Amino acid sequence: MTKKLSVLGALGLLGQHLVARLLREPGLEIVSLHDHRHAESAADLPWFAAPEARDFVLGQRILSPDAAAPGDLILSFLPDAGAEAIEKRHLGRGARILSHCEYARGAGLLLAPGMPLPDTRGHQLLATPNCTTAICALPLARLHRAFGIDALHVTTLQAVSGTDLPGMQAHRAHDHVTSVLPGEARALEDELRILFGGAFTTSCMATRVPVWRGHTITLTARLAADATREQIAAALSDVPGIHLATAPEAMPLHRPEIVQEDAFCTIEGLRIGPDGWLQLTLRGDNLGMATTGLMVDLAGILP
Repeated sequence: MTKKLSVLGALGLLGQHLVARLLREPGLEIVSLHDHRHAESAADLPWFAAPEARDFVLGQRILSPDAAAPGDLILSFLPDAGAEAIEKRHLGRGARILSHCEYARGAGLLLAPGMPLPDTRGHQLLATPNCTTAICALPLARLHRAFGIDALHVTTLQAVSGTDLPGMQAHRAHDHVTSVLPGEARALEDELRILFGGAFTTSCMATRVPVWRGHTITLTARLAADATREQIAAALSDVPGIHLATAPEAMPLHRPEIVQEDAFCTIEGLRIGPDGWLQLTLRGDNLGMATTGLMVDLAGILP
């Protein structure tokens, strides 16, 4: 049976990439598109996703964000400002929402790669994590199950497209690094605490760097059990959605034969430091599996 979907924030950067992914899924059908720019001509807006997605959008009527949505499930990439009020109107109509908005991660049921899918029946509001959390969650879940994690330090280098436009435009970020993003750091710390039930402490320093797409995340973890590099690599190598690199210097993110579209992250530089802490680097596509890919996967499997 085809699942009918409504998309909120359809004309934003993430919304555009979401539409492109949904059009490739035979069991999912877009039945309405909603955006704050519904009164503007979609033909005049900048387009970043596949051209076939743009052609599809140009053939649809764009509704306001709070207009009634006829889908079985609403997928929301609304801008955080004002999203809660709009989504509550839809919830009040009995709609079910899978939201990427910040407020929803604390108010709804948070779903992430690598974590067991909870019983979602009876939950109207479901949430996907911040893109950095989504990239981290899968390897952390495997490491925690295999060895236990006592403490975690994280440093993120986040692409400007993570602002979802029209936030920090790429040309404004050229040659500049924003070294303090307290909101992004808190998001990862808070979301990992929710997902792992506070099993380990997490501290994060988040940084915005002048690249268009793709986040790089360095993890330093103190494991509860002793483990060699080989044991850790073996535990991570058989996890679907993780690509374990063997030659970091030859692993640019843009090479499709190395970073597959269905990979949440590529792991590079795995080592045990002189203090005994595990060190590794993750690369992930913040416009791909970490956001739109995860949402499409969940839309397909949610009851």
